[in-house]
Amino acid sequence: MEKLSLNQGWKFRKLPGLTISDIPCQLPAGDWTPVTLPHTWFKEEDPWQGLAVYESTVRRQPGWERAFLSFESADQQCRVFVNGQEAGSHRGGYSRFRLPIPDAAANDPEWKLTVFLENSTNEDIAPSFGDFTVFGGLPRNVDLLICKASHFDRCYYGTDGLIVRASLNENGQGLLTVEPHVICEAADSLIRYTLTDEQGSILRTIEGKQDETVSLAVDSPLLWDGAGNVHFYSLSADLFADGQQTDHTQIRTGFRRITLDGESGLHLNGRPCPIRGVARHQDRAGKYSAVSDQEIAEDFALIREIGANGVRLSHYQHPQAAYNCCDEMGLLCWAEIPMLKMTESPALMENAVQQLTELILQNIHHPSIFCWGIQNEIAMFRDAPYMHENCRKLHELVHTLDPNRLSTAANLYPLKAKSQMNSITDMVGYNVYFGWYYGEIPDFGPYLDKFHALRPNLPFGISEYGVDANLVLHSETPTVKDYSEEYQALWHEKVYPQIEVRSWLWGSFVWNMFDFSSSRRNEGGQKFINAKGLVSHDRKICKDAFYYYKARWSQDPFVHLCGSRFVNRAQDRIDVKCYTNQPAVRLEVNGTVFDTCQAENGTALFRDVPLRMGPNQVTASAGSYTDAARWMRVTEPDPSYVLPDQGTGTAVRNWFLTEDNYRKEGFFSIQSTAQELLDNPDTRAILEQTIPELVRVMTERNVIPLGLALKSILGREADESLDINALNDALNRIPDTDQ
Repeated sequence: MEKLSLNQGWKFRKLPGLTISDIPCQLPAGDWTPVTLPHTWFKEEDPWQGLAVYESTVRRQPGWERAFLSFESADQQCRVFVNGQEAGSHRGGYSRFRLPIPDAAANDPEWKLTVFLENSTNEDIAPSFGDFTVFGGLPRNVDLLICKASHFDRCYYGTDGLIVRASLNENGQGLLTVEPHVICEAADSLIRYTLTDEQGSILRTIEGKQDETVSLAVDSPLLWDGAGNVHFYSLSADLFADGQQTDHTQIRTGFRRITLDGESGLHLNGRPCPIRGVARHQDRAGKYSAVSDQEIAEDFALIREIGANGVRLSHYQHPQAAYNCCDEMGLLCWAEIPMLKMTESPALMENAVQQLTELILQNIHHPSIFCWGIQNEIAMFRDAPYMHENCRKLHELVHTLDPNRLSTAANLYPLKAKSQMNSITDMVGYNVYFGWYYGEIPDFGPYLDKFHALRPNLPFGISEYGVDANLVLHSETPTVKDYSEEYQALWHEKVYPQIEVRSWLWGSFVWNMFDFSSSRRNEGGQKFINAKGLVSHDRKICKDAFYYYKARWSQDPFVHLCGSRFVNRAQDRIDVKCYTNQPAVRLEVNGTVFDTCQAENGTALFRDVPLRMGPNQVTASAGSYTDAARWMRVTEPDPSYVLPDQGTGTAVRNWFLTEDNYRKEGFFSIQSTAQELLDNPDTRAILEQTIPELVRVMTERNVIPLGLALKSILGREADESLDINALNDALNRIPDTDQ
């Protein structure tokens, strides 16, 4: 097979007023813009959703027998035409797919490629909802694949026509199960497989029929064993038709064993390996989703620097370069599909099955991937039986396609431990935000313990935890909702120790490694940004909290002086914090040694450090490692460090809650079911005082479904004089502790 890049020579324009279902049609007049792929049309000043078209031309070369267009992604649904003939379509913006050049155009001297793309919200395509931007465009590479008439089927769910499943048996023997998919009409054909180690030494050579699944065993294989100790094997496959080699493909893979249970957590190759992870979205400032492989490598260099051993690649299939980085760096990877809102639409479920199949089959050879995620927070507003049924189907699909890996799901904190959603996948994660959206920082530990007590056999971890920080906001007394860099750092200092001490947790992922784009957000002094990242959206600044985790996870010696961007200081004495993985830190102020402090929890904290009026030079040192800041003592606090009317000290409204939403996370509301409210003595007392007649009807007569939200019942049964807001406020004061 020959691969030719088609990234150059495209033109682009938007098609307002049209949808993808209108195609083909006579296009309206309009101006074209020359573009180079990868490309997205998204701009912060114009976050446009709708239909657009890309065009390019390829000159066909003599001797080309079969040709295929390969799209690494097309965001979010597309239809592709070649010389006016439809080559095919795809629904889903993140997975690779291939389309053949149509027979009617195959022998034309030139191929005019026309790609129609639409990123409008579509309830039948995942994601139709979520806290991240659907950008639109062709944000990854587009290639032309040239093959012989007999070839590996690279249109089979976007794979290279070879599905390689690696496993270890009980005796430690490695086994590769190889499932070929071939297009071949020759009377005589075979595939020759060659397995080599990292040095290129041939370990096994076998032959099989074009439709035959074969197995190759490796005695005592070198294992893929995490950071600093990764080993790979390479499987080559050569297709022969009528005695002639017609195609070749090669896949790198590795052997490792993952075990997981509710009491001992996660083990990699027999040793405890709790995940100390970060989550990652693909976009960055200015480039958005159209990032290069080099920029992906830069992201993973920062992940290596922080010392993480795991990555959650959220909330969709990422480029192959990202999974390759996980493999090579020894990072355990959670891979997932963009199922964030599950409705009863059969078409949506069909799309979820398609995207999950593509995700698994295209990435099954990556040893870093240890689980497949089937949903994130779908029970946000409901925990419905149809969701359980659909999730079971996705869970079963995971094990049909990949019997050697785990299925997983990320659930939102209000979902009860007893929910059936926690009895479907092999493991679960919870997205938990005490001290930000609800509750207090010290609530983390008791909540985790209570959940574990209720579901002791469930492999349970933290799939998200974090808070927002705007790099221009600062505080000497940081508190919730001030969006300061200092509160984010303090929050992580206090939360992470509550997580790491609980050995039964399989692990956790900081939300998020990088600030990322979210077209729904406008908070904390920033628009279209989720600012929970440890690193800025442009990757230029590592926030202070980044260095806290580097102090806890990395073995590379360093010291970091916090607050370097908090320049103007109005206090005559301040607390100075340093993060380090060294045993102690010495602090100098204006050339004079102030003190030496022992580090604990990666932190050295100096109290009551004096500042003189005007500039102050402060230096922290841990052995030969130093960091410095220059602070200015001023007479009045700098107002630019504080948001006006920010309501600090109160919980942040979650991104998915509208102003008229009655839900308060961690507490009861009129959106709780009637049964839940009647079962709790405190909320029942409120109902008996406020709506006594309705309570009598609900408890004495079997006429109202108690599984309905109280809000729904009130809409049909309550007296018009009822103050629903007052009732909800009263319920919002009662913690929902029945998890």
